Amino acid sequence: MTVAILLVLAVASEVVCVVGVIAGATVYDRLHYSGATTAVAPFLVFAAVVVEEGTAGPSWNAGFVAVALFVLNAALSHATARVARQRQRGDVKL
Repeated sequence: MTVAILLVLAVASEVVCVVGVIAGATVYDRLHYSGATTAVAPFLVFAAVVVEEGTAGPSWNAGFVAVALFVLNAALSHATARVARQRQRGDVKL
């Protein structure tokens, strides 16, 4: 039952983020919501795996994936925002 609740919360958080990305007024608003996709749901899935599997190998894999998503998405969001800002200023030519 706990695993199901954690997974439902993970899916619900992703749905909120997708709605935010769709409804975002600016590119920065959409980046804010897309960044949140890797801040909550992967850790909820990680918690569900730990509850189900204990401290076995899959739990370590899920933890690594959650942390990797969290760290790498921060770098990707920063790079995307930087390019968006340069395009708004006209600094980048296509």
